This record gives sequence, C-alpha cells and structure tokens, in this order.
Amino acid sequence: MQITHSELYCVQENDTLASIAEKFNLNPTSILIINNITPKNIRKGFVLYIPQK
Repeated sequence: MQITHSELYCVQENDTLASIAEKFNLNPTSILIINNITPKNIRKGFVLYIPQK
C-alpha cells in the first residue's frame, strides 16, 4: 500500500478499530497496515496515521 498523504489521529476513550475506520471511511485493515500494528495496540492516547484517499 502506497500512501502519499496521511493525517494523525489520537485514539479517544471508547474508540475501536472499527469505529475509527468508519469515522474516516476506511477499511480497518488499511489502518493496521500503515501503522504496522495489531488491534491490541489501539488504546486511548495512541497516535495513528490515517491514510488519505
């Protein structure tokens, strides 16, 4: 996956991978791949790169 632009998102309390993906209209797997993480890594305060379409 080649990403030319991304933005940062700070995970909020009660966020899940699915809710974050839905918020940005993305496939949850793309968030995991660009951040090189597993779903277990997603917790409040974690900063994620969000790929831009």
